[in-house]
Amino acid sequence: MDIRVYPPDSPPYLQGMPTKTIFAGGFCVLAVLFATYAPLPLETAGRIVLGLAFLSAICWTLEPISIELTALCLLLALPLTGVATFDETFSAFGRPAVWLVFAGMVISQLITETRLGDLLASTITSRLSSPVALVFKLCLIGVILALLIPSGVVRVLIILPILIVLLDGLKAKPYSPLSAAVILSVVCATYCGGTGILTASVPNLVIMGVLESHGHPVYWAEWAGHMLPVIGILRVITVAGIILILFRPRLPETAIASEAVHLGSREWRALILLVVGVLGWSTDTIHHIHPVIIGLALTILCITPGIGPLTAAHLKKCNYPILIYIGSVFALGEAIVSSGAGDAAAVLLTQGLDTFGTSLTGRLASITAIVTPFNFLVDVAVVGGVITPPLLQVGDTVGLSALQIALSVAVGTGVVFIPYQSAPFMVAYAYGYVTMRQYVTTMVLICLVNLILLVPINLLYWAWIGFI
Repeated sequence: MDIRVYPPDSPPYLQGMPTKTIFAGGFCVLAVLFATYAPLPLETAGRIVLGLAFLSAICWTLEPISIELTALCLLLALPLTGVATFDETFSAFGRPAVWLVFAGMVISQLITETRLGDLLASTITSRLSSPVALVFKLCLIGVILALLIPSGVVRVLIILPILIVLLDGLKAKPYSPLSAAVILSVVCATYCGGTGILTASVPNLVIMGVLESHGHPVYWAEWAGHMLPVIGILRVITVAGIILILFRPRLPETAIASEAVHLGSREWRALILLVVGVLGWSTDTIHHIHPVIIGLALTILCITPGIGPLTAAHLKKCNYPILIYIGSVFALGEAIVSSGAGDAAAVLLTQGLDTFGTSLTGRLASITAIVTPFNFLVDVAVVGGVITPPLLQVGDTVGLSALQIALSVAVGTGVVFIPYQSAPFMVAYAYGYVTMRQYVTTMVLICLVNLILLVPINLLYWAWIGFI
C-alpha cells in the first residue's frame, strides 16, 4: 500500500494520490525546467530530446504509469515534437536487439513448457546447505552464462524461467526476500561479470567497434586480463555479499524434495535446441553469425512440427509489451545522437578530464566519473557509442592511450543504478518476482561500492600490471 504524504483535509484532487505519483510529478517539472533553462550548448531540438529523456527516466523509475505506457508516449512525442520523423523513430524496432529479445522469449519457453525447468532447478538445489551457498552458486551461474552467451538479454531470458521453477520448489512468494535474492543474484552477477568479458556485454562490443574504426583493435584475452579480475570477478563477489546482507534469505526448514525428472521426447528436443543455441552464441567470434540470426533460426525450429516441442500458439505467451519499451529506448538514443545533444554533452563533459588532477590515474578515474551520468539518459550501449569517439579525440592531448580510454569507458558503462539503464534488468523486472524498490536498492549499493572501492582497486591493479 502506498504511503500518503498529505493530511486528511487535503484538496479533493490529492485524495487517493500515491506518494510516487506526487514525487514523479515534482521531478518531471524540475526535469522540464532544467532542459529548458540549463546553460548548455544545445539547440531547441537537443533541449526537447534532453527533456524527453529525463521525463522518461523518471516515469520508468517511479512508475506513476506503466513502463509500456511511458514508452508509447515517448514514441509519440519524438515525431510529434519534430525532433525525429516517424520513420526514424520506429526504425528502432528493426534493431537486432529487439528481435533478439523476441527470440529469447520464445526459446525460454523450451524450459517453461517442458520439464527441463524442473531438472535444472533440482540441479541447482542439489547439495544445498545454506543461503550463502545458494547465492554464491547462483552468482557463479551468472558468470558462466556471461562466458557462454554474448547477449545479456538472452542470458536473462534463458535463466529466469529456471529460477522461477526453483522459487516454486522453494515455496518462495514473489517479492519476498528469498525471491529477490535468487533473481538478483543471477541477474546482477551476469551483468557485472559481463563487463569484464569482451563478448558478454553490448556496451563492450560497441566500444570495441569504435576502437576498431579508429584503427585500435582489442582482443578477448587482452580485455579479460585488464578487466576480469577486479571489474568482473571481485565485483561479482561484492554482489553476492550485498545481496546476502540486504535480504538475509532463508531456505525452507524442510528439505526440498528432489523428485527424479524423466526426460521425454519433448524435453530431449528442447535440450538439443538449447545446446545448439548456446554453442552458436558462444562461438560467434569464429563463425561471425549475428546472435539475432541464431536466435530467430532457433525460434523457427522451436515451433516447427516434428522438430521443436512448441507450437505457434506459444507465441501468444511472449511478453510483447517489453519490446515496446526496448524499441523506445533505442529510438530515444538515436534522437539524442541526431539532435546533437549527445555530442554537445560529450564535449562539455570531456572538458572535465583535469577534475581529478593531471596524473594518468586521476584522468582514468575522471573518465569513469564522466561516463556515469550519461547512463541515466539512455541505454548504456548507446552511451558507449556516443561518449567514446570524443574522448578518443582528446586522448593524445592528455596522454592517454586508446585502450586506456576505452576500458575506462567500459568501467563507467557498467555502473547502472536503475533497471531502465540496461535492457537485461528491465527484461528481468518484467517477470514480476522482484519489486522496483528491491532492484534500485540493490543496484545503487552495488554501484556505490563499485565507484568508491572497486574503481580505485582496479586502477591499482592496472598500475601493478604496468598498464598505467
